[in-house]
Amino acid sequence: ESIFYLNVLDIPPNSPEQEGKNALKFAMQNRIKLFYRPAGIAPVNKATFKKLLVNRSGNGLVIKNDSANWVTISDVKANNVKVNYETIMIAPLESQSVNVKSNNANNWHLTIIDDHGNYISDKI
Repeated sequence: ESIFYLNVLDIPPNSPEQEGKNALKFAMQNRIKLFYRPAGIAPVNKATFKKLLVNRSGNGLVIKNDSANWVTISDVKANNVKVNYETIMIAPLESQSVNVKSNNANNWHLTIIDDHGNYISDKI
């Protein structure tokens, strides 16, 4: 699976009719994440949790993504208490360190975002 970013900038034009008049104009910039998934790679869903490995490390966790998908983790909970406040994206077959407030928890829950924008939580 590959990710591409499409950046779109919209700047409103100046019109001759508005010359010399007060006007409020807004420029809009959008950044769109575009995923390319070849045939044969499964979508991100509840089964994706089976391919996420979590290990304790120093002041946090190391999360390894053994799937072929980019995985977006929106929430990490330790003993049902939110311990991170940043959304992270982990590339396929890569690991990422996550600083957490509590490293001595027994129960870890991750929340990922699936292909439809739904939040899915599960115990790791």
